[in-house]
Amino acid sequence: AAGFLDMEEDELNLIKGCDAVLRVSFPFKKSDGSIQVVKGYRAQHSKHRLPVKGGMRFASTVNLQEIEALAGLMTLKCATMDIPFGGGKGGVCI
Repeated sequence: AAGFLDMEEDELNLIKGCDAVLRVSFPFKKSDGSIQVVKGYRAQHSKHRLPVKGGMRFASTVNLQEIEALAGLMTLKCATMDIPFGGGKGGVCI
């Protein structure tokens, strides 16, 4: 799709990646006494329009690439509808 845009490659590279990514992991003790480590992610795709907007995804298959992609899609959704927010998304692998 980028081939149809009248943009320089540097401009396209600028909007492809996320502006900020946060990775966390935290342990918790389950009721059976075992300890499980849960991973979480938060990606902010575009901070050109603040605040960033996006929900949380809770699934056993969550990974950083998926969260970054969903944050990018949220940026495009907001821009298409002229909603004054940047794109963000969070996820917890549980």
